[in-house]
Amino acid sequence: PGFYVGKTLSYIVLIMFGVIILVPFLIAIITSFIPEVNLSQNGFQWYNEEVTFDYYTLLLASDEFGNIWRCLLNTFVYIMPSVIMGTFCSALAAYAFARIDFKGKNALFIIMLATMVIPGIIITFPSYLLFKQVYNVDSWFPMMPIIIPGIFGGVGTMFFLRQYFQTLPKDLEEAAEMDGMGRFGMFVKIILPLSVPAIITQLLLSFNGAYNDYLVPLLYTAGKPEYYTMQLFVRGLSTTFSSSYPLLMAGGLIALLPTLI
Repeated sequence: PGFYVGKTLSYIVLIMFGVIILVPFLIAIITSFIPEVNLSQNGFQWYNEEVTFDYYTLLLASDEFGNIWRCLLNTFVYIMPSVIMGTFCSALAAYAFARIDFKGKNALFIIMLATMVIPGIIITFPSYLLFKQVYNVDSWFPMMPIIIPGIFGGVGTMFFLRQYFQTLPKDLEEAAEMDGMGRFGMFVKIILPLSVPAIITQLLLSFNGAYNDYLVPLLYTAGKPEYYTMQLFVRGLSTTFSSSYPLLMAGGLIALLPTLI
């Protein structure tokens, strides 16, 4: 009996937390379909007789607040090279630290881990000055500072994959080495196929982090709506003097779809 009581209490607690997490999403979804007039007069209500799709139509089919499709394309252009190449480069570094013995490996690994405690905001302004000098062509400047740094990977991804690589048996690599396979061949043909779960996990985390980034695109694309990302587009739906909450909720939910998928 104690086992079932514990299970029941566990599920009750989990359901309560699930409801707490889902309520804001439900409020956002319902609000996005409420006419602005009804919302201002009656406030938020769980049930509304009048439902409108005008806010979704306004965002998806008109350019009154900017071209949402171009912002979505910009977002993928910015993040996909860094997500794919960055994860690959992180995996290469992780393989080197996990499988290759070289002088100073442990010291270098500790130094790289130490960089994780440096807040990104500290190097934002120096990075901006550096990129301003390197990419001084206006047509390319907003894109390159966003794309280039992420291509070389991240320490967090490298650390996670290194820990995963260390759990893999070395027998297959030793057999491949006896057959004359090089290090890169072992990495591509043995390590990567065995690490698909870890690789997919890091791809998803990298995608979510890059997709939801607001500060970096704001810094490099300020004043240039043609280079805006989805996060900047949603922020542009709210002005200092007025905000349409149904419009904001509709824009936020549209922006949320790629990460949900």
